[in-house]
Amino acid sequence: MTDLIFIYNAKSGIANAFIDWGHKIISPETYDCNLCSITYNNFGKEKKWSNFLKKINIQSRFYYIDHLKDLTFVNDDTKLPCIFIKQDNEFKLIIDSKELNTFVSVDQLITRLKDFLV
Repeated sequence: MTDLIFIYNAKSGIANAFIDWGHKIISPETYDCNLCSITYNNFGKEKKWSNFLKKINIQSRFYYIDHLKDLTFVNDDTKLPCIFIKQDNEFKLIIDSKELNTFVSVDQLITRLKDFLV
């Protein structure tokens, strides 16, 4: 089984979601999670992103910074946000924080993932 594992540089929970939402509106240039910024707009998940995740027919898992202690494949040097792939119980970092933070749109992320998954 193959899984895509997305790790946000944000905390989980409703309260944190509201804080992040406000931060992205008031000061988007200082918001620390580009994965959040490009996959969510002020009204929720980007439709293109939702459609892409449904079409690829691969299990997608989403984790937050407060889940790191449960993710044994993530080490202390891993910078967030990032994306891993799990295949045959092996984990591989496929998009690191440096690359992910260069994306300015969800289209760039989708293109990069499509290239990887081909």
